Amino acid sequence: MYIGNAAQTLHPVAGQGLNLGLRDAWELAQILRTAPDPGEAATLARYSARRRLDAAATVRITDLLASAFLGTGRLALAARGAALTALDIFPAPRRFFARRMIYGPSALP
Repeated sequence: MYIGNAAQTLHPVAGQGLNLGLRDAWELAQILRTAPDPGEAATLARYSARRRLDAAATVRITDLLASAFLGTGRLALAARGAALTALDIFPAPRRFFARRMIYGPSALP
C-alpha cells in the first residue's frame, strides 16, 4: 500500500504531496487502530475508499495550480494576479484554501 506521492501522480507544487501523505498516514492509522486484521482485504478497501476523494481533489488542485502559473500571456498574467490579490485581500478565502490544502476534507465546514 502506498501513500502520498507514491500512491498517485501528483505535481510537486507547494508541498501538497507531503500534506496528502500525512493525511493518508493519519487515515490509515485510524483504520488500523480498530481493525481486527490489518491485512484483511476489507480493511484495506475501506482505507482506499476513504482516501479516494481527497486524493483525487488534491491531484486536480495541484494540476490546476501548476498550469495556472505556466501561462505567460496578458490574460493569464492578469487572471493570476487577480486571484493572488484576492487571496491577499480577503483573509477568509485564503484561510479556507490553506486549511483545505493542509487538512483535506476535514477542514471543510
